[in-house]
Amino acid sequence: MKKIYALLAGMAAAVGASAQVTIPYQEIPYDVHYHWGLIDVMIAHGRATIQTDGNEFRATLDGNSIPWEGRVFCVSDTLNAEMIPQTEGLPRERVTYQNGWYLKPRVTQFNSGAFRPDDPVNYKNILGQGELDASGETMEAITVTSDMLALFYYFRAIDFERMSPGQQLFIPAEGGFARGVTVTYNGMADGNYAVDFQYTYDGVPSGYTVQCQVEPWSRVPALMTASLPVGHVSLIKN
Repeated sequence: MKKIYALLAGMAAAVGASAQVTIPYQEIPYDVHYHWGLIDVMIAHGRATIQTDGNEFRATLDGNSIPWEGRVFCVSDTLNAEMIPQTEGLPRERVTYQNGWYLKPRVTQFNSGAFRPDDPVNYKNILGQGELDASGETMEAITVTSDMLALFYYFRAIDFERMSPGQQLFIPAEGGFARGVTVTYNGMADGNYAVDFQYTYDGVPSGYTVQCQVEPWSRVPALMTASLPVGHVSLIKN
């Protein structure tokens, strides 16, 4: 409990009375790189969309892999949340809708338009719907991705200039899968703000620590990278 209070105190020091963040509709393209041993290749393309409407924040992240072994691997994450201003510190996140989808159509179906993504045999989502064979690790990673979309909002609200390297913020969440995220500020790297973040589910860390570089001028992540069971994956803004 003392640790949580310390993190909350750090958060209050890093932000003043938080004003409402306004984000016009924006699309952000990313390339996905995969590294395992001597393998280091670009494996996918993705696109994030973000926008606010008053206190409502809506974000999506969609991506398709480069064809591999006759299939195209697809993910689609959505997060809608109400960002409730507080007297001090960051707005409180209340998730109103969250889902993440995983599909892997054959290349011929994908290119011809014959693939039916709404058929339960063709998908699995983080709400437990669908019949597609997908590992627990895969679905956990997709869940973390949908959770972290909220950081596209919070990176605009955090006053990085007032933070010291090593300082942590704990941002609570309600209504979604995560109970909160711990953000650690690591100073500057390549002209960007360098942070780590890890989500907590029912009091237990997710196990996926994501390293991130945030552009000071746009407050958009320029790089997100994490070590997953299948290798090291990086999301790079292009």
